[in-house]
Amino acid sequence: MNQGRIWCVVNPTVGLPLFIGGVAVTSLVVHASVMSHTTWMSNYWQGAAAKTAAVDTTIAPVASNVTKTGDGYVITVKVTPDAALDGSKLAAK
Repeated sequence: MNQGRIWCVVNPTVGLPLFIGGVAVTSLVVHASVMSHTTWMSNYWQGAAAKTAAVDTTIAPVASNVTKTGDGYVITVKVTPDAALDGSKLAAK
């Protein structure tokens, strides 16, 4: 410990409680500011239900255009219409 000589100036029975008290006060101030400056905290304490995102069931193709590379290869990527969203049909085949 490079600051070990501090205990020659400050008694550990005084310094350690001050240090731990400072950490506790800082923690309480941070938590109080989070609880009073956020919009979701009051809903959390009241037990309001969380908002859920809507599920999009449409399958958008990754790419449906034809791309020509510099070597003369043609790449076409399309999504199959019977592809399951969760992959269960893919595992069954």
